[in-house]
Amino acid sequence: MRGTRIGSGFPVLLTVLGLAVGFGLASGCSNELKVTEVEPSTGTFSGGEEVVIRGNAFQPGRAGVSVRFGRREAQSVAVASPDKILVTTPMGDKNTTVDISVIFDDGKAFLLKNGFHYIDNTQRATMDKAFNALGGDKK
Repeated sequence: MRGTRIGSGFPVLLTVLGLAVGFGLASGCSNELKVTEVEPSTGTFSGGEEVVIRGNAFQPGRAGVSVRFGRREAQSVAVASPDKILVTTPMGDKNTTVDISVIFDDGKAFLLKNGFHYIDNTQRATMDKAFNALGGDKK
């Protein structure tokens, strides 16, 4: 008997001839720990801004996760959901791009190469004005 690719990511009860034979994850889903991206990938060099690190198989509420922007430790790190870590950016150097390192206390580590770009605060103000002029501030 061949399996069917479901791809929903939810646990699936497998049955053969009406008998439950066990649980498995639907095809197309991975419970492998990984880090995939940061949103937004740009922020001011003064730091203190919240960014979201996206990935998979994070453990909400887990302590023992550290995040570095280049050589600087993030100010705050909180595992919010299985696919999201909330981080407060540290200060950085104007107009530089840095790697983001995510290190778990079990020794697993991930690198987002050139993952974050620090801009001057005046650049942020200009970008915000342009965004608002285009109607970006409408709710």
